Amino acid sequence: MKKILLLWVLIGNIFILHAQKLYINGKVSDSEKKPIENITVYLLKAKDSSIVNYTATNKEGKFSLKIDEQEAPSILKIDNEKLSYSRTFEKIDKPLLLGDIEPEPKKIINIDEVKISVSPVKIKNDTVEFNASSLKVRPDSNIKELLKQIPGVDISNDDKITVNGKTVDQITVNGKAFFDKDGKIALQNLPADIIKNIQFTTTKTKEEELSKKPARSQNTTINFNIDEKKNKGFFGKAMAGYGSDKRYEGNIQANYFKADTNLSLIASSNNINSRSVSADEVFDTMGSRGGGSQSSGGGIQRFSSVGINYNDKFSSDASLDNLSLRYSESNRETRSKASRSTLLPGDSTLKTDSENSGENESKDYNFNNSTVIKPDSKTNIYLSPSFSRSESSSSGRSTSSTSKDGKLLNESNSLNSMNGESNAFSPNIYFSRNLKKKGRAISATINSTVSESKTNTVNQSQNTFYRESGITTDNRDQLQKNRNQVNNYTFRAGYTEPISDSAMVSFEVSYSSKLSRDFRDISDFDAATGNYSNYNIALSNSMQQNISQITPEISFSIFKKKFNAWSTANLEISDMKVNSVFKGQQYELQKNFVLPSYSVNFQYAFSERKRLTFANSSSFGIPGAERLIPYKDESDPLVTYTGNPDLKNSWMNSSTISFNNYNIVSNFNYFLNVGFIYRNNDVINYTRYDDAGKQIVTYDNISGNKSLNVNAFFNKTFKWEDKKLSISPRFGMTYNFNNSSVNGQLIKSRTYSLTPALNLSFEIKDKFTIKPSYRLGYNFSKYSNSDINNINTANQSLKLELTNYLFQSSLVFGNDFEYNTNSNIAPGFKKDFYFWNTSLGYSFYKKQLTAKVKIYDVLNQNQSVRRNITNTYFEDREELILKRYIMFSLSLKLNKFNGKKMKRK
Repeated sequence: MKKILLLWVLIGNIFILHAQKLYINGKVSDSEKKPIENITVYLLKAKDSSIVNYTATNKEGKFSLKIDEQEAPSILKIDNEKLSYSRTFEKIDKPLLLGDIEPEPKKIINIDEVKISVSPVKIKNDTVEFNASSLKVRPDSNIKELLKQIPGVDISNDDKITVNGKTVDQITVNGKAFFDKDGKIALQNLPADIIKNIQFTTTKTKEEELSKKPARSQNTTINFNIDEKKNKGFFGKAMAGYGSDKRYEGNIQANYFKADTNLSLIASSNNINSRSVSADEVFDTMGSRGGGSQSSGGGIQRFSSVGINYNDKFSSDASLDNLSLRYSESNRETRSKASRSTLLPGDSTLKTDSENSGENESKDYNFNNSTVIKPDSKTNIYLSPSFSRSESSSSGRSTSSTSKDGKLLNESNSLNSMNGESNAFSPNIYFSRNLKKKGRAISATINSTVSESKTNTVNQSQNTFYRESGITTDNRDQLQKNRNQVNNYTFRAGYTEPISDSAMVSFEVSYSSKLSRDFRDISDFDAATGNYSNYNIALSNSMQQNISQITPEISFSIFKKKFNAWSTANLEISDMKVNSVFKGQQYELQKNFVLPSYSVNFQYAFSERKRLTFANSSSFGIPGAERLIPYKDESDPLVTYTGNPDLKNSWMNSSTISFNNYNIVSNFNYFLNVGFIYRNNDVINYTRYDDAGKQIVTYDNISGNKSLNVNAFFNKTFKWEDKKLSISPRFGMTYNFNNSSVNGQLIKSRTYSLTPALNLSFEIKDKFTIKPSYRLGYNFSKYSNSDINNINTANQSLKLELTNYLFQSSLVFGNDFEYNTNSNIAPGFKKDFYFWNTSLGYSFYKKQLTAKVKIYDVLNQNQSVRRNITNTYFEDREELILKRYIMFSLSLKLNKFNGKKMKRK
């Protein structure tokens, strides 16, 4: 391990030494010698007008532009909407002190045959804007290729985007969401030719946006503005594929836009474990990764979805940010086997072997709407109602056996079937009004949710217990009806008062009321009637819970050029009332709470791309009513639960500190994050096993649980001619200390997890891409008061992605290789496997049609095996997963703007 850490330090030092740079310093003033603040300064390569680096002037009009040595001619540009200055340098091999600079009124100029009429980059406050025409991409590129050409943008192998080291969590088109705020559909489908500019800004909540409050987020939003000349047209894509074992995939995307109007339709269907509606350039919706990672959970899934999205601006006073309707249905087949070892005090261990199989079907309906109304220039009303409905059904079979030191304790076999439905409606309203004094504002929010869910479950099980006194059985054939109703209402009102031009204080008070009702009715099968007509009063119950809460809150924020800070403190005054019926007996519970909480955040900017962030928060948690009611729940024949009315409120304190630095000159980025959590009065399960291995669980508080995590990321990119090499080492470390109770004795666990990784990427533009990566996951746990003192496990993953672009990218050949291995897996589980996907695609008819042949899991070795380690047990699990198939597909692209097909350069 010391050698690995030493290697990481060595790599970091090499990168830092490589980051040596020059600078260009100067001061910009107008004709009256007054300094010009926030005017953009950038250096271009004269050969192709690509950006070397950019910055902006400060309040004194001064700037310092950091650059590498420039052997070829370059152009220094300083401009805003009205003024412009330029200067050509044949080469730059030493720092430059330019002194006072006075820009001239802006006009079109020619410098060394490079015509620059529009600034390639503009900086205004916290927004950086790039002119799309200055970014060189091939004519048929999508907007994802535009991002790759912008300095400071990094797109990882798994399509996570960072800008100057900051995570991108929202992508919009013309300032509005394009189906989803993550923007994946837009990235893969919008053509680059229609984009006028790309804007990067700090992510704001809707409340911050409308009230014009400073953003507290540490993430970035990317907005693509469509060229007004092309902001009228249609573009779409359709793909269909069919293969062996009756595998199929298909999707349709159609988009119409005109000025502020955008109408989009998406539809997809497949049985290859993909929920994506966007087709990948190489593998379509097949995905390029194994181990069941295309969709959540194991199994083989059939998925279909159709949706429509509408954005519009009705007038200067009303705007439809989003109106979306979506329907989806899925069917998942699952099979799994697991081997679990439960730690017991002393010298014993429980071992449980189980197998499960099942089929699940679901149908989901979703409606979302967000509308902004502005009655006047100072008032904003934001309406965001939503509705969802879900219908589901499932059937399954399971078997399990538990033994202690080789002696069989119990066996279970069960069949179950379920059908259910749920509905939820959430009408939300936000109101804000800016008062006469700048920064002074009032606001009000109403959030409410009304939901109901119903499920009917038939369970047939045979359970056998091998006790010292003899063999006993608990066989059940029951119908269980569950119904849950929730009415949740919150009203919040706030007032903001500016203290200065950069600081403000806010006062807020909120009232919330949550009423929930839970009903469980269980009936046993009556052989005489042939129906589930024998009501089981011992297992049936009902519970009504009402929580009312008043929360006064005060917050302070200050936003300076170098640092930002904000803090919040509140007091939750709660009243909980619970009425329940168990075994025909009524229980009542009432508790009152006065719980303080706070959060503090601080961010210091050493420069535009180097930031230090610190955050600390503290809060209390109220135990759930089901854990407080002293009722013994025996609905599960293998586990009984008993509540504890003496539970205390839990408390948690969390601290994080992070530092990120992005050097745009040397293309070097690194990020370090350290987080620590301490928990007091944690609610844990106090578990006891009887002589037949049946669990008897109650709850209690315990203090002293804590966790520490450290994450580090480095990225260095080398560029020369049309080639690019990226090196990205990563390191993660997690430490957890937890207390658990088994059979009346505390078991203390200390778990350490180390995850070093290395990602490489080499690209020859439009010709070849290779992306090798390696990841090691090492986990070791130490336990006290247990027969097993140590559990160690390691898993390794080696991946190689190869993509070849031939005949001017008309022929694309892709190969993804992966090797995975797991140590210390229980007997009966395969420890390693190879995984290989391959694809060959040919584009023709002006690249509007693409034919592909793809093979998933060429070697037919794909599998899903993993080890899970917890405070009291470790488990090895293997699940059903998609295996080898071959697929043929054909896709069609159609783009028309202003009634004409889009011309290619």
